Amino acid sequence: MATLNFLFFLFLFLSIYLSMHYYVYARVSKGLGLSRAFSRYLLAGFLLSALSFFIFEILSRKTAHPLLRPFHLLSSSWLGVISIATTTFIIADVVRLMFRKERSGYYATVAAVTVSALLSVYSFVNVVFRKPLIKELNIPISKLPAELSGFSIVQLSDLHLHPLKSERWLETIVDEVNKLHPDVVVITGDLIDANLCKMDKHCGALGRIESVHGVYAVAGNHEFYVGLDTFEKIAADSGITVLRDESVTIAGGLVLAGIDDFLTKKRFTGTSPDLKSILEKCDRTKPLILLSHQPDVFDEAVKYGVDLQLSGHTHAGQVPPMDFLVMLYFKYPVGLYAKNLSHLYTTPGTGTWSPPMRLFTRSEIVRVTLTRRD
Repeated sequence: MATLNFLFFLFLFLSIYLSMHYYVYARVSKGLGLSRAFSRYLLAGFLLSALSFFIFEILSRKTAHPLLRPFHLLSSSWLGVISIATTTFIIADVVRLMFRKERSGYYATVAAVTVSALLSVYSFVNVVFRKPLIKELNIPISKLPAELSGFSIVQLSDLHLHPLKSERWLETIVDEVNKLHPDVVVITGDLIDANLCKMDKHCGALGRIESVHGVYAVAGNHEFYVGLDTFEKIAADSGITVLRDESVTIAGGLVLAGIDDFLTKKRFTGTSPDLKSILEKCDRTKPLILLSHQPDVFDEAVKYGVDLQLSGHTHAGQVPPMDFLVMLYFKYPVGLYAKNLSHLYTTPGTGTWSPPMRLFTRSEIVRVTLTRRD
């Protein structure tokens, strides 16, 4: 079943991905009135760019050769560029229908190409040349003991580490976390995108994370893709405790529960985490924090007394049109939500998947400060 689901996803992705390329190519070729010969060269360029994404995504999981890094950066960025361009051309076509004037197609095409280029450059700079934002949250919890008021949790999510991911970038993340002097650090899934067991620099950097009560992580969908055994070994080598459908009490009065990605676990094993069973085993007289890669378990978590849920996964879409689709698909796509006395924070993520680009959001490190609710 998992294989069939993967093949269906791959077919769907390829169909949409290639259709986006053809749509933008056709609009540029026709809109600019390019000659047949030049159009052929343009089509070849689009096809080569489309293919390069798959080639270097595969290679990024197999080798850490430094010569591949700029090519991987360019090919992964192309996915963001073509996504932004598709969205921009769709908007341009809608506007053009409203103003049917001579040469409107030409000017709409020039405008769309220009806007796509500017937005792509900004989205790239927004990730590659800017440190993650430090997102500060204050969460009141009535059950919080007075001595734990001010307890700080630093959340990382969706780092998507692979052999071609910059060690310097990861070192920067670790340095920023350590400056916050957290009481505990949590990683809410998608830590890895490949087997990093031979990558001593990555594991060494993760092992430098400092906190009073340790570092805890849960499995996201990408940990299932890479292999849970590999993920657990990398975590152990890095001094990270993995919570797999279980809980632990820290600081003498705080319960930390963690579950596997429920959708992907069901796809791979046929069963999802039994959230009711997991949370009913917890001491719910104490503050209960749930780590779940998927945010949309929140409604169920509220039923079982979770005070705070920390999630990721959505990336807030990163670039159009994915950001719009994420807002439509997920009930809790990004940001802080409250229901009864419970809170959920869905982070856009500390890293990015594939294109190192964000248009309307920033990569972030989240610091949650717990306070006692009067």
